[in-house]
Order: sequence, then structure tokens, then C-alpha cells
Amino acid sequence: MSTSSIESTIRNFLVASFGYRGATADLGAEVPLLDQGILDSTAVLEIVQFLEQDLGIQVADEEMVPENFGSIARLVTYVSGKKSSN
Repeated sequence: MSTSSIESTIRNFLVASFGYRGATADLGAEVPLLDQGILDSTAVLEIVQFLEQDLGIQVADEEMVPENFGSIARLVTYVSGKKSSN
């Protein structure tokens, strides 16, 4: 799965699941998802479930940190790294 495909998949999931009211294209890769209230702690758990079920990666508890989940770009980097290590 390419980086752009991972990014598109994550962005579409966020828009569909968390009621982002703007245009999908406006949800930029660097938008701070946690700081802007787009995601909360419950949403992070839903993203973990999505990543594990739909993208086939395992997320360890200690990996659920803002450095990995703070933006779409960070999520893409995290997922890409996990996929390349498998």
C-alpha cells in the first residue's frame, strides 16, 4: 500500500467516522487532530481498531501517543513504518 493510499484511506475514515464538517480536502495532513478537537481519546481507540482491522497492523498500548496520532501525516508515517517492519 503506497503512502498516498494510506493517507487517503485514513483521511476518508476520519471524515466518515468523526463528522468532520469541512471538505475532505481541507483536512490537511498537518492539521493537529487532537489540539483542534477533531479527535478525543475515545476517537483514538476507534482509530486503533480501524488500523488493526482495515490496515492490518498491530498497535501496542505504548504507541498510542500524540507523536503517532497527532495528525494525518503522523498517522501515515506510523502506519508506513509498521507495514515496512512486517
